[in-house]
Amino acid sequence: MTTAPTTLSVVIITYARPDYVRTCLEHLRELERPASEVLVVDASPDVRTRELVTRDFPEALYLRNDLGPGTMPESRQIGLAHARGDIVAFIDDDAFVEPRWADELLAPYADPTVWGVGGRAVNGLPGEESAGLGQIGRLLPNGMLTGYFGADPGRDLDVDHLLGATMSFRRDTLTSIGGIRGNYPGTCLCEESDISLRVRAAGGRLVFAPRAVVHHVAAPYDVGQRFDRRYLYYARRNHVVLLARNFGFGAPLLRRYVRTTLRVQRQHIDVAVRRLRGDEGRSPMDRARALVVLTRAVVELVGLVVGFPAAVVARRRDRIAGVGTP
Repeated sequence: MTTAPTTLSVVIITYARPDYVRTCLEHLRELERPASEVLVVDASPDVRTRELVTRDFPEALYLRNDLGPGTMPESRQIGLAHARGDIVAFIDDDAFVEPRWADELLAPYADPTVWGVGGRAVNGLPGEESAGLGQIGRLLPNGMLTGYFGADPGRDLDVDHLLGATMSFRRDTLTSIGGIRGNYPGTCLCEESDISLRVRAAGGRLVFAPRAVVHHVAAPYDVGQRFDRRYLYYARRNHVVLLARNFGFGAPLLRRYVRTTLRVQRQHIDVAVRRLRGDEGRSPMDRARALVVLTRAVVELVGLVVGFPAAVVARRRDRIAGVGTP
């Protein structure tokens, strides 16, 4: 055991949500243990966030990501490249820290085997503190990932992956694995899991610290809505990329993920077709719901298929960048 790291860099990634950035920075000012530095990485198409940070929060370093929307991992990498703390923490612009967040996030790092620590994201949902207590942050045998990062098990837990809205890593660890990889576009799903799986593959432990709390208010997207068709498409596309990058195309995890996805979507399609034919449910509302289910299933299947050529491209880029693939 060693003493916990003493310096903390906090990286906020944002796109076109200056009002949320303001609240996020105001909460960071109230930390009982102040961050050593705060970095705001902005991919917005306008100057509102830049003007806000430079005018009202001079203690924060403003950085640009000129790649635009759908490039959250690239924003994280820009923040990492400029960070100087022993620990680099990443929070979303709509994740507002509680006063003891930094203390609780840093405490597990007293154990040198711990290379990453994530906090609890409270979403204001009924029962979230007890939902999925035994399944927090898991990579399942079928290749699926669990969440449940709003749960409170009452103690620190080892996990397989962390939530991007509130996660941290040893800066030296991230540097040693080649930094943060991009090519998780759209709603940027799975990009934080990619970091987590690579850290674990390098030999480090990841810890979920439920007393390190942020209030995740789920701000609206600039493009589309949360859990819309676009979200479903990228959920499947990026998941295939994640598994292929970290385990290879021949990995049992990837094969089981594909089989599970095909089985579930086939069930949805079968039910939807029966309802559209009038075999099950004859009201116009039943048929309208069936059409919604059918289009959702088709979108998810398209995302699954597109994930494979996207994974080929991602692995090729990884080899060129020298970060390696299995």
